[in-house]
Amino acid sequence: MNLIKVIALVIVGAILGYSFSFLGKASNEEDLKQTIPIPLETYSPSKALTIKETPAVNKHNFIAQKCQKSEQNHEITKSNDEGKLNQKYLTLRDEHQVLKDKYFKAHSEIRTLTHQLDELESNEATDEEMEQLAPEPFKSFLSSFRGRTRNDIYEFHTKEDQEEENIDWGYNTKNNISDFILTHYESTGVKLISVSCKQPHCEILATEKQEGAWGKIMKDIHKQPWWKFSSTSSSSDNEFIYTFLSQ
Repeated sequence: MNLIKVIALVIVGAILGYSFSFLGKASNEEDLKQTIPIPLETYSPSKALTIKETPAVNKHNFIAQKCQKSEQNHEITKSNDEGKLNQKYLTLRDEHQVLKDKYFKAHSEIRTLTHQLDELESNEATDEEMEQLAPEPFKSFLSSFRGRTRNDIYEFHTKEDQEEENIDWGYNTKNNISDFILTHYESTGVKLISVSCKQPHCEILATEKQEGAWGKIMKDIHKQPWWKFSSTSSSSDNEFIYTFLSQ
C-alpha cells in the first residue's frame, strides 16, 4: 500500500514538474517578444537622433538664411547711400568751382575799375620830376604811370618816415621780400637791384636774365603769410622791371 502511494506521488510530481517547465518556457518567450518590439535592423539610435535633430537643423538654416539676407540688404542700402553721397559731393564741388570762378572774375573786374578810377586822379608831379626819382633805365618807367599810382610813387620818394613803427615795418618787409627773391629756385634767372619799403608801399627794381623767372617768383611770393599787398603796379621791357606795391 505504501509502495503504491510512493509511485503515485512520483507520477504526480513528474506531471507537475513538466507543467511548470512548460509554463516557464512560454512565459520567457512572451517576455522576449515584449522586450524587442521592433526588429534590430529597423531601429537605429543614430536614426532616432537624426529624426530628433532635424527640426533644430532646419531652424538654424532658416536663421542663417535670414541673417544672410539681412546683410545683403544692408550692403545694398549702404551702397545706395554711398552713391547718393558721392553724387551730392560732385554736385557741390561743381557748384563751388562755379562760384569760385565768378568770384575771381568779379575781383578782377573790381581791380580793373579801381585802376581806371585811380588813373583819373589828377597828377601832382611832372614827367621830369618822376624821372628824377629813379636811376637809368627805370626813369621812363616812373614817368609812364598816371593818376593815383603816379602820385603814390612820388610821395613814396619825397616823404620821410618819422614814426618808429613805420621804420620797423619797412625794414622787416624789405628783408622778407629780398630774402624770398634771393632764395627762390628761380633766383638765378633774375638780378635784384634794390628793394625799398615805406609803409604802406614797397618799390622793387630788378632785371630778368631768364624769361619767365620773375613771373614765377611773384606768383609764389603772393602766397606768403606776411604778404599783405593788395595791388601791384609794374612796368618793364624785355630785361628791366619796375614794381610798385601798395597795401
